[in-house]
Amino acid sequence: MGFELKALLVWFAIALGISAPLPDLIGGMIVGLATTYASMLFTPAESRMTVWATLFAGLVVCVVAAIAHPHLPFGVDSWPLQLVLAIAGAASRWVGGALANFGKGAAARAGNLPSEFRLPWGKD
Repeated sequence: MGFELKALLVWFAIALGISAPLPDLIGGMIVGLATTYASMLFTPAESRMTVWATLFAGLVVCVVAAIAHPHLPFGVDSWPLQLVLAIAGAASRWVGGALANFGKGAAARAGNLPSEFRLPWGKD
């Protein structure tokens, strides 16, 4: 890996607020994406997302976990970054599914909002 690519990756990590060393971050991302893929293989075929959607969800959850790693409670901040990203990658399918279901429910509630909106002082 050339100096320019390393500098670009470090700049990107710092821009996101990730203060981990670059080898730890890249290794953790690879382990996180591997556990994302492995967790996809262990889910039933009828409830699987596509491979690319699974890997994208894993990447997003791993980036968020890498950003939050130094601030995690209960001693998790002392765990190695690779372990935290592996756990985040394995849990990304369920995190992504929960966020998608929350978004669908919020959209349904927002669709009903104009007809059900009442001011506190209004009459029923």
